[in-house]
Amino acid sequence: MSIDEVAAHAGRSYGFVRTRLVESGVVLRTKGEGTRAYISHHPEWSKQFVKYEVNDGGRLFEEKALLLAMVATEGYTDATSFGFTNTQELLHADFMKLVDQVYGHANIGRNGITSRISSVAIAQDLSRLLPAKAFSNDVLRFIFGSPSTLLKVLRIIANTEGAMIISIRKAKRNFTVESRIVLASSNQEFTKQIGILLALIGVEYRISKLGVIINKKSQIARFIGLVGFSPGVKVVRKKAGESIWYGFEKYGLQRLFSRISEEQERARASGLRGCFADCSTKELTLQRLRNWYAGVNGGGSN
Repeated sequence: MSIDEVAAHAGRSYGFVRTRLVESGVVLRTKGEGTRAYISHHPEWSKQFVKYEVNDGGRLFEEKALLLAMVATEGYTDATSFGFTNTQELLHADFMKLVDQVYGHANIGRNGITSRISSVAIAQDLSRLLPAKAFSNDVLRFIFGSPSTLLKVLRIIANTEGAMIISIRKAKRNFTVESRIVLASSNQEFTKQIGILLALIGVEYRISKLGVIINKKSQIARFIGLVGFSPGVKVVRKKAGESIWYGFEKYGLQRLFSRISEEQERARASGLRGCFADCSTKELTLQRLRNWYAGVNGGGSN
């Protein structure tokens, strides 16, 4: 008997047996039906295929609020995964640590500058708390009620989306320096929320198409004193392909801001127009700034 004949015979035999069983009242189930029936009697069996679980009904605590801040600034969620995109390893390490603290050990994949975790449950949990990539009302209420969390959330926003800008401009008789802090965001709802968080710590700001801007020297100093930037986080963006501080630390620039403020006060107390009154060129001004940066940061420029 050929293989084809054996197969045909087997098929006829199976059909005959199935017909006789059905006539006898015995119902044969498909594989899928059998699996569903087994799980209904043994629900613990299917849990071996679940990578991560969201426990406690997705409750809020400080580490979870900080993770949400990282996802809201430079992260993402989709139907099956979530992740964080940045060029700095220091921030990826912070992200991975928070994931571990909130959801337990996770297998984090890396694709270029993106850290990615596959989990439908976690992605749904984060998306629920970040509608349109802005904090939900529940998250905001939690942050409002915890001064420590509030400052740490603002620090994450500063590290990921923030910039300590110290720029050189031409004055009437010399070159001088302007300073500001920008917490960039193209998400209007999230920008408003950043403003609310700053207002809670008494920092004045204005909102522009770039995001939230802190202009006044007194307010920049207040922001630095309460929030500031983390050591090691560097300037990685350029404007029109240029940046005089590319590769320098944001933390180092905030220290440079403090040095500039001190030098301005000292110069004016001595009757001078300011500490850059003798800077006749942009190059001289930049050289002075970089010398001061090195001085307040242990002698290194970046």
